[in-house]
Amino acid sequence: MEKDFKPIKSVYTSNFEAIKSIMYLYNIERFDLDCTYSKGNFWKDLPSPVNKSDIYPVNDSVIEASSEDLPFGDGSMKSIMFDPPFVIAGKSYKDNKEGSSIIAKRFEGYETYNHLKVHYYNTLKELYRVCEKGGHVVFKCQDTVSGGKNHFSHVMVMNMAQELGFYPRDLFILTSNVRINSFGTKWTKQEHARKYHSYFWVFEKVKPRVKYDNPVEVVIEQDSEETLDTFQHDPLLSNPL
Repeated sequence: MEKDFKPIKSVYTSNFEAIKSIMYLYNIERFDLDCTYSKGNFWKDLPSPVNKSDIYPVNDSVIEASSEDLPFGDGSMKSIMFDPPFVIAGKSYKDNKEGSSIIAKRFEGYETYNHLKVHYYNTLKELYRVCEKGGHVVFKCQDTVSGGKNHFSHVMVMNMAQELGFYPRDLFILTSNVRINSFGTKWTKQEHARKYHSYFWVFEKVKPRVKYDNPVEVVIEQDSEETLDTFQHDPLLSNPL
C-alpha cells in the first residue's frame, strides 16, 4: 500500500463526507439524477445532479415527478440518488392531531410501515428501469420503530433490490451524536434502542442479473383501503441532528 493512500471508510458523521466518498470510490463526477431533490441541501458543497426531480418541486429547475413514475427513458441514468422519508408518522400526523411525534412533525413520513414498503419497492423497480447496466443507485434509508416493533429497513431494502436484479455493491453508515427526542410528552418508557445511524446502500445494475441461491421474498400487505401517501422531504433532514 502506498504511503499516501487513504482508504475509503464505511462510517461517517456527515452526509457530505459520505456522499463525497461514494462519488470518489465509484467514479461519479456528478449524479445523473436525484429523484427526491427537495431543496437540494444534499448538494450544497457537491456538484448538483444533472437531473433533479421531486414529487413536490420547490422551484422551476426541479421536475415534478413521483419516484415511482419517472419521466426518463429506460437505461438513461448512470448514477441515481434516492433519499426517501423513513418516519412512520401515523394517522395523527396526517390529520394534524395531537400525539404525533416531534420527529414525524419535522421530518414527515408515511402513515403506515406498509406505505413505506410499497413506496420503496415501487421506486426501486422504477430505478432499475431507468438505470443503465453497470450504473449505480444510492439509496439512503434508516431503521425505524413502528407499532412497538423494530423494522430493520436497511435489510428489507437490500432484499427488495436483490429481488429486482440489483447487486448490493456497498454499504455506508452515517452516524449522529445528537438525536431529537421524538417521545414528546406522550411517551414514558422505552422498549428499543434509539436509532442514531442511517445507511447509504450502493446498488449496481449488473449484467447479467445476479442469481441468488436462496432469494428472499419481500411480502407487502395487500389492503385495498390503503393508498400510498408520500410527503415532501428535505434530504438533509433525513439524518436527525
